[in-house]
Amino acid sequence: MLKTWISAIAAVVVAGHAIAQSDANSGQVFYPSCLAAADVAQGKRPAADSPDAAKQLNQAALCFAAVTTLMNVEQYFKPEYAMCAPEGTKISSGQMVIAVTAYLKSHPDRLRENFHQLAVSALAEAWPCSK
Repeated sequence: MLKTWISAIAAVVVAGHAIAQSDANSGQVFYPSCLAAADVAQGKRPAADSPDAAKQLNQAALCFAAVTTLMNVEQYFKPEYAMCAPEGTKISSGQMVIAVTAYLKSHPDRLRENFHQLAVSALAEAWPCSK
């Protein structure tokens, strides 16, 4: 009986660990897409007619879409998560993707966390509001 309980508990722990590793919204999932998106934003692209260009754009689309969505709902964030462009400027989606990617690169220990929360933290850190 004890072996059955131990086996059941081990199965739950292993299954829970597997689910945590495959979280569709984790930074790990979005990271390759954001690397590709940052390259696009910085003009680092293969020849336009190459298969690599199409692959890069397809991969980058996930990060660009997520960051664009955050940009569109940013007005609803709590003040501590808000981002503020410097006076008289506008922050582009490319700049945001680059900032988010840099944040992910510098916080590899947090890649298992929710990407959207990481991205919001990255943007608030890159363009903090005055207090």
